[in-house]
Amino acid sequence: MPDHEPTGFREHEATVRATDDFTVVRSDDGRWYTVTGPCPTCRATVVFRVAYGVLGPSKHKRRWGRRSGPEPLTGTIPVYCQCGYPHADKPPESPDTGCGAFWDVAVPAPAPGTAT
Repeated sequence: MPDHEPTGFREHEATVRATDDFTVVRSDDGRWYTVTGPCPTCRATVVFRVAYGVLGPSKHKRRWGRRSGPEPLTGTIPVYCQCGYPHADKPPESPDTGCGAFWDVAVPAPAPGTAT
């Protein structure tokens, strides 16, 4: 499979293929999620990092067995192509670094017996 398929820039909701495989990794403190997988439009491997919860140092230390980080995210994460490849027709004022595609990736449920 090629690393990238040249496509024109177009902001659009992309359809994820059934064969597309995404990984979703939660940071140890629960404040970041990193999604890695192929852009459904230009096929480049995209690494998308999104903040979740309150950022910055924890204001409370662990007490009485409670976590100081946010509860695990559920549902989906909106992902934007950030492939970094040039795309024709991209407006110079656009802050995007990809082809303009965006899509949702499901957050996997925590494995049974893992700390949340």
